[in-house]
Amino acid sequence: MALIDHLLVAQTQDGLGEGAAASPPKRRLLAVWIPDWPAAAAIKVGAAPTDQPVVVADARRVKAVSAPARAAGVRRGMKRRTASSLCPTAVIVASDLTRDAQVFEEVAILVHSLVPGVELLRPGLLLCPAVYASRYHGSDEALMEHLLTEVAANTGVESWVGVADGLLAAILAARDGLAIPPGESPDYLAGRPLRDLGVALQGTAHGEDLDVLMDLLGRLGIRTLGDFASLPTHNVTERFGSLGVWAQRLVRAEDVVPQAGHRLPQEFNTWVDLDPPLNRLELVQPVAARLAEELHTMLVAHGQTYDRLRIRATTETCEQLERTWRLEGVDSNGVADRVRWQLEGWLNGRSGLAPSGPLTRLMLEAEEVHPAGVGSTRLWGAGSNHAAVRAVRGADRVHTILGGQGVYQPVAQGGRDPRERIRLVGWGDETIPLRPSDRPWPGAIPDPPPSLVPAQPPAVELTDPQGQAIEVNSALELSGCPTRLGRNRIKGWAGPWPVVEQWWSRQAKRCVYLQVQVEADNRERAALLACEGGRWRLEGLYD
Repeated sequence: MALIDHLLVAQTQDGLGEGAAASPPKRRLLAVWIPDWPAAAAIKVGAAPTDQPVVVADARRVKAVSAPARAAGVRRGMKRRTASSLCPTAVIVASDLTRDAQVFEEVAILVHSLVPGVELLRPGLLLCPAVYASRYHGSDEALMEHLLTEVAANTGVESWVGVADGLLAAILAARDGLAIPPGESPDYLAGRPLRDLGVALQGTAHGEDLDVLMDLLGRLGIRTLGDFASLPTHNVTERFGSLGVWAQRLVRAEDVVPQAGHRLPQEFNTWVDLDPPLNRLELVQPVAARLAEELHTMLVAHGQTYDRLRIRATTETCEQLERTWRLEGVDSNGVADRVRWQLEGWLNGRSGLAPSGPLTRLMLEAEEVHPAGVGSTRLWGAGSNHAAVRAVRGADRVHTILGGQGVYQPVAQGGRDPRERIRLVGWGDETIPLRPSDRPWPGAIPDPPPSLVPAQPPAVELTDPQGQAIEVNSALELSGCPTRLGRNRIKGWAGPWPVVEQWWSRQAKRCVYLQVQVEADNRERAALLACEGGRWRLEGLYD
């Protein structure tokens, strides 16, 4: 059998190649922040007087203070006894998160009526998209002025507003009362102290976890947000996990999912706390199926449907797992399948990043909700992604038939030989490379990589003009001039060059690569050969 024919019937994988992943998109966000909201909420409901300093505290610590109490030296985190000694006239009010959320609902509904798409991070702090609202009002500054006026006139509280790219930059811009020009948010964040990461997000779902992360970063010498942003992403992933990656995207002013502790009633989600924590698919799957049915029933009752499903899980170690599935043309059974596939990918560790502990919470959230029977099509560029949408739907259908291990997708990563530089992951699993691609990788196969790579490299014979097998000595010299590859004539060759991996261990791998140009079946084609242990094998073919 000719060399080319032999390869075409072998199991292969296509689409090899490298390229830097596109930078994550950035959202233009507007943040509305009301300082000392727990104290303001207590005053609004009559739990505290308006003419005296107010301190909101739990059984031990101060949670929030009014401006007069702060002027007297009271600070968040103090003991109640210390706060009373510093400000004897202060009225101490018990902390009540339910009260804070219920009173803040008035502000959230007002802002939502002015700028749709409100996302609540915590009572006293909310976000909303700013691009179209700023265009409507003429500028970011005009939008900010309008919101400040409306909130003060309709709720009686003073707020701070800011606009920037990304969640963290928008929050800090609101605290400074600034509109950061597009594209300048990373520079705005770079020089700020690391503590601003925790100050901005205190009281949110990740607030306490970020305190621990910042303490560790400080002990490692990271002092500013710019220092943290400049760390290589793969190092942050290895050392700090998903929380570290999420925090780094914050300080880089990249788009992230807000970790909201409270949501407007218009949003549809279901969740369950798993007690005891579960780490086996057969135990989690029935719970997930029930959540999917509850979400479907909720949407049907409101006459709504949705195009995207966000699956969230929390582990026993507070690690946050998250995945979004697009659902065009998928029925309720298909939704349950996707939840099961995602849980299987997480719990079985198919992505290469298994959860750090059993699952303690599971949440399903509907996104891109619209009335049932009405297609949610894009206004612009609808035809440009038609082929991609059809491909995704086709993969979904095949995945439905074959199950979790039936469909794979390639992920480019670092490595030296072509097989290492592509990793196949199950459809729906996290497409995260296990080895960074931005390292030098000495001895790596030069670009472009082979276009056809056998799953199992076949053994080949490389001979000289006398028909003797070509060997490679310790000086990397060939024993003769390569003339034939099997029955195919060699017209040119380049190399050899060595690759030695893990030279310090007993599992050291020593290999020599050679590129040859062969004539097979009246056509020319380049091939990549490898010699290991004195035996040649075919690593791939070039177009």
